[in-house]
Amino acid sequence: MNADLLNQQEQERVIAALNECYRRLEAAEMTPQEISQDGFCLMFTSAYHMLNN
Repeated sequence: MNADLLNQQEQERVIAALNECYRRLEAAEMTPQEISQDGFCLMFTSAYHMLNN
């Protein structure tokens, strides 16, 4: 993802979604290395949609 293509509000949403992803990983006592790229993409999508509703 290229941050330059996002406006300020979208950048803030992406950062908030990433923070939520890492919160979820910590709650599951996992590290980012322990989740697949596909798993992280699904988790990010879920977090992003949760924050936008």
